[in-house]
Amino acid sequence: MLRRLKKVKLADILGIFIFIIVLIPSLIKKLYLKVTKKEFWLICETKVTARDNGYSFYKYMRKEHPEIITYYAINKKSKDYQKVSDLGNIIQWGSLKHYYYYMSATKNISSHKEGNPNQLLFTILHLYLNLYNNRVFLQHGVLYQDFSMFHFKNTKFKIFITGAKAEYDFVKERYGYFKGEVRYTGLARFDYLYDSKVDKNAILFIPTWRRWLETKEQFEKSTYFKKINELINSKELENMLEKYNKVLYFYPHLSTQKFIDCYKTNNKYIKILDTSNVDVQELLKKGTLLITDFSSIFTDFAYMHKPIIYYQYDSEEFYDKHFRKEDGKSYFDFKKDGFGPVVNNEADLLSQIEKYIKNDFKQQQEYTKKIDKFFLLRDKNNCQRIYKEIIKDDLHEK
Repeated sequence: MLRRLKKVKLADILGIFIFIIVLIPSLIKKLYLKVTKKEFWLICETKVTARDNGYSFYKYMRKEHPEIITYYAINKKSKDYQKVSDLGNIIQWGSLKHYYYYMSATKNISSHKEGNPNQLLFTILHLYLNLYNNRVFLQHGVLYQDFSMFHFKNTKFKIFITGAKAEYDFVKERYGYFKGEVRYTGLARFDYLYDSKVDKNAILFIPTWRRWLETKEQFEKSTYFKKINELINSKELENMLEKYNKVLYFYPHLSTQKFIDCYKTNNKYIKILDTSNVDVQELLKKGTLLITDFSSIFTDFAYMHKPIIYYQYDSEEFYDKHFRKEDGKSYFDFKKDGFGPVVNNEADLLSQIEKYIKNDFKQQQEYTKKIDKFFLLRDKNNCQRIYKEIIKDDLHEK
C-alpha cells in the first residue's frame, strides 16, 4: 500500500473527485441492471491499444451478441482508435463517462490488470475493499512463468482466462485462485490467427525486454543491446538474406521502443519496426519463421504451427534480474518443452535459420507433437468459450 501511495499523481487525485461525482448515479444504474437482470459489459486493453485479446473479444461481441450492451474504452487520440471505433460504442479513457460505466458495468473485461480509469484508486477498492470487483482477465499472452503480480492476492479477478492446458493447470495450482475462477478457453485473439496469408520471405525477430535496463546508458552498455546490434549488422546474416531473398523484420519490444534510435543497420534486408505503427498480430500471421528469446509471443506463433528459434544469449542474467524475488519457478523449460531449437550464440542461430530456409520452413515432428499437447483446444471458438464462461456467472457484487 505504501509503495502504491508513493506513486500518486495529480490525475489520481482528480480521479477521486470524479469517483465521488459519479458514485450515486452509478449505484442507481447498477441497481437497475441487477433488478432487471440486464447485462452491461465494458471491455478494454491499455488506454491506447486495440490489438490484443480485448479488441478481439470486443469484435466478437459486437458481431455475435449485439443483444448485450457492450462498450470499449480507449484514448481517442491513440493510433488504434479508428480501428475499434468502426465497431461503435467507444468511450474516452479516463473521462467522466469511463468512470460511470466502469462503476456501473455488470462485467469489466480486460486483457491487462490495469484495465480501469484510475489504477491507484481502483486497485485499492478491488484488493482491499472488494468493491467494483466484477473483473474478467482475458490476459495479454500465455503465461509460461510464475509471475507473482498475477497471483490472487495481487489481482483478485473473478474470472482468470488461460490460453493453454499446461498454463491452466499451473495457474490453478500455484496462483491461489478459488475453485472455478481459473478457466481454460483459449485466448480471444487465437480465433483470428487462422486463414492468414504467410509471406515465405518474412522472418520475424521479436525479443522481449529486460526489466533492469531503465536508462539509455544502461541499455547501450548491456549484453542485450550488443547482441541484438551485432545480429542486425552481421555480414553473414546479410549475405544469407540476400542469397535466399528473405527479409528480417525486427520488432523491438514496446518497453524498449524509447531506445529504438540506438539500433542502426545498413542491411537493406532488415526492417526495424515501430510498434506504434505495426499490429503485432498481423505481423505474426505474415511471418514464416520466428526468432525470439523468452517472449511469450512464441505461443501465438506455435498455435499456428510455424517454426520457432529461441535465441537466448543472456539467459543466466535474464533469469537473475528480470524476474522479481517473489516470482516462482516456471513450469516451462525451453530446452525440454520448447517448440523449437534453443541457441545461445550467433553462429548457431544463423545455422538454424539456414536449415529452416532450406527445408522450406517445415516444422519438425517433435515440435508439432509438443504444440498439440500444449494446446488441447485449437480452433476458432475461443471467443465463444470465453463468452459462455462469462455469461454463466453472476458477477454482480454480492
